[in-house]
Amino acid sequence: MKKGFSWRIFISFGLLLSFVMLLVSGVVLYISPPGRVANWTDWRMLGLTKSGWIDQHTIFGFSFAVLSVFHLFFINWKAFLSYLKAKASKGLKSPLELFTSLALAVLFGVGTWFSLPPFSAVIDFGSRISGSWERRDSQPPVAHAEALSLVELAAQPGMGGDAEALKGKLEKAGYMVGTVRLTLAEIAVQNHTTAEIVYRSIAPEKSGARKLQAEGFGRRTLGEVASEGGVSPESLMLALRQKGIDAETGMTMREVAEKNRIGMNELRGMIENMISR
Repeated sequence: MKKGFSWRIFISFGLLLSFVMLLVSGVVLYISPPGRVANWTDWRMLGLTKSGWIDQHTIFGFSFAVLSVFHLFFINWKAFLSYLKAKASKGLKSPLELFTSLALAVLFGVGTWFSLPPFSAVIDFGSRISGSWERRDSQPPVAHAEALSLVELAAQPGMGGDAEALKGKLEKAGYMVGTVRLTLAEIAVQNHTTAEIVYRSIAPEKSGARKLQAEGFGRRTLGEVASEGGVSPESLMLALRQKGIDAETGMTMREVAEKNRIGMNELRGMIENMISR
């Protein structure tokens, strides 16, 4: 006699497969490089990019949640309710176990929130693995440069300011570029390569680090420093903001440093690197 379709077996197998995928994708995302590195180098593991693993983790998370609801409230709802009632009555009679569970849950949440050991050690371990993927010779000119269009990239310090010239360089190098509004990531996808490799075709040649005059640096405005470095104040301001530095063209370097709580030497070195690209 042929058996009918068993929803109980179907949901049980679905829960198992969803759990395995959540576990695998969770481990991959735990050790994956930061987004700026993964997107720039087209990092992949088992054929999937980081965004692909994020999508897998999200979809199977939803799958696990939906199947769990069906498993508890539609397949085993009578047994589940009876179990809850029995355990609830026992739990009230055994407050030690109940409050210990609650205390541990609070401890895990608070410890993770405030980065307390040993929870911080778990997070730091994953961060060290993620950071190990980053190479100094393959860093983007600014964070998430792959999302910049050729117009936006041309406005960066040292890039010349002419988006059409960048487009011409890429086409001369054999890339298909429809418009200067395309981002590096879009150009890379169209040409079956990575944003990092595309950028190498238009990256300015390094002519050595340019030094800014240290004397009176703190009193000079961002606009004055930009002129000294041979870039526009707006492009230097944009480059600083993409590094997380809040600045305006009329602010002095001392005001920028104090507002962003960084040292003057660190700020000068950061700007020198930007104008030397």
